[in-house]
This record gives sequence, structure tokens and C-alpha cells, in this order.
Amino acid sequence: MERITADMIADKEFTIESRGYNKDEVDTFLDLICEEMDRLNNEIQDLRQKTTIVRPSASMPESSGVSREDESKFREILEMAATVKEETIRKAREDAEAIRLKAETEARERLDGLTEEREGLEKEVAALKETAAEYRRKFEELLHAQQDALEKATGLF
Repeated sequence: MERITADMIADKEFTIESRGYNKDEVDTFLDLICEEMDRLNNEIQDLRQKTTIVRPSASMPESSGVSREDESKFREILEMAATVKEETIRKAREDAEAIRLKAETEARERLDGLTEEREGLEKEVAALKETAAEYRRKFEELLHAQQDALEKATGLF
């Protein structure tokens, strides 16, 4: 089966039917497909070149400057790096969980403290309202007493 290329898509001609698709929309979409295929093909080619550089082919002579001993050391270093990476990730996750738990605990304690503070303030407000009501009652009694005293005093004159 022949591989489809961006050029094949770009050059493809379709017959036009009376109730067919909008030609401009189809052409625009096919252009996008061509561009994406070109981009993907370039990316594949780049990756193949990089893979060849990283992993020399078996036919490459041993005189490439890397001995089997050096290759073994590189593999060991890579394995150690992978182990360190895994350990670092595990430690970071543990630390993150500890931080999250600490933050939750602190938030809960702070919320409890604020709840207690609010309840205390509500009690103070209630006590102040009672005190204000008592002062008002005493003030009204004093006013009535003063009014009574004035009425008695006006009877004298």
C-alpha cells in the first residue's frame, strides 16, 4: 500500500457534485492536514537523527571513543540517576503530604480559635446589650423621678 504524503493530499482532486461540500472549506482543511503531516514528518526525522546519535548502530566500530567499560559506567550512572530521581520524587511527595497535613491542622486549629473568639464576642455583645438595657431602664426611672419632682415643684409656685 502506498504511503500518503502531504503532496498527495495537496494534489488530490475531487469531483464536484451539485450538493457537495464547500470547496474552499475542504481545501483549507486539507492544507491544514498537509502542514501537520509535514511538521510530524520533520519531527520524526529529527528524532531518528537524535536516536542515531544517542544509540550508535551495531555496525559502528568500537573505535568510537567509548569502551565497553565506559559504557558500563555510563549505564551504572544512569541507573543511579534514575534511583535518585525516584527517591527524590518519593521524598517530595512525602514532604508535600506532611506540609498539607500540617496546613490542615493549623487551619483547623485557627478556625477553632476563631470560633471560640466569636462565641466570646457574642457573649460580650449580649452582656453589653443587657447593660445598655439596664442603664436605659434606670435612666427612664430617673427621668420619671425628675418629671415627678418638677410637677411637685410647679405646684409650689
